[in-house]
Amino acid sequence: MPPPSPLGRAVRALLTASVASVPLTLTHSVEDFDAGVHGDFGLALLPAAFLLSLGYAAQLLGAILSARGHRLGHLLNLVVALVWLVGAVADHLDDVLFAEDYRRGVASKALEVGVMAVAAVWAGVSLLALRSQQRQQPTGAAGRWRGRPR
Repeated sequence: MPPPSPLGRAVRALLTASVASVPLTLTHSVEDFDAGVHGDFGLALLPAAFLLSLGYAAQLLGAILSARGHRLGHLLNLVVALVWLVGAVADHLDDVLFAEDYRRGVASKALEVGVMAVAAVWAGVSLLALRSQQRQQPTGAAGRWRGRPR
């Protein structure tokens, strides 16, 4: 039996959802680039790819900070998850629900639904990690605890 993790359940779930999102979001993004979606936002391919890489860098930073127990990491995970969720719903929900002949058929729709589902779970467990950490932190004389021993 493996030793117990020093990370809480919510943080482990947050990290798992973050990792699970990568193959879905990356594959979906490649398909979007192939379909020219970046042009719909007035971006050429390379600037769009660079912005996407910044999103993955933020995701990696959030994962590192969350794994180290930093509240900022949980917050960054929440923001990145919400960006994926809101972006996927705003740009593709109509296609998933109503388009009969959409890109590569069921595979494309499954990617869209996968991104939405994983991002929703990721956002939810990010909120749980934030709430869990908030309940565990004692308050000092000033009414706030900054995470440093006094």
